[in-house]
Amino acid sequence: MYFVIYGLVFLVVFIGVLVIILAVHQSGVSNARKNQESINLKANDTLKNSNFSISKKFFLNDYATYNQSDTCKKSIAVDNDNKQICFIDYAKGSLFIVNFNEILNYEIYENGSNATTGGSIGGFGTRFFGAETNGMCKELKLIVRLKRYDTSQVSYDIITNTSFNIGINKSTQPYKQCISTLQEVVSFLEVIKNENDKRKDTDK
Repeated sequence: MYFVIYGLVFLVVFIGVLVIILAVHQSGVSNARKNQESINLKANDTLKNSNFSISKKFFLNDYATYNQSDTCKKSIAVDNDNKQICFIDYAKGSLFIVNFNEILNYEIYENGSNATTGGSIGGFGTRFFGAETNGMCKELKLIVRLKRYDTSQVSYDIITNTSFNIGINKSTQPYKQCISTLQEVVSFLEVIKNENDKRKDTDK
């Protein structure tokens, strides 16, 4: 009898703790969306008051915003006329504009390991985007290396802080949506990188 009572008490407590943890986690995800939306609004105002002419904008699906509107998604703005790109540091809430020729390389890290690096023409992402989608992804980020002394890199967290840190199954729509927009950005970075490489060869 006592065993049954203790078992029920333990079950109720366990469920209560589980609900609290999920509620706290969901609150964190919601706050991340609001924070990113606020940063995006400030970034838009800053760009409007600058000489930066937006010709294209990339919106990155991430763990917190894959099923939300673009207003709260991490973004990268491009000015093709002036050959500039605007990156946003969402951790610091600041933006910086760099010239195309200041972009050195990019890397994609998944679960703490380097999944792919910007490489030769036509060969980008073959180790990552063409890989079989199975298993779990606990962490996914894009790092862009820059030829600058003040800021040598910018990082975009795509998947992080998942529920109970178990990650996202790679066969699910959330993961596929994150990969889809990430691939668009990487494709553009590869075009810039190839142009920079050609310019170097011409200058030799």
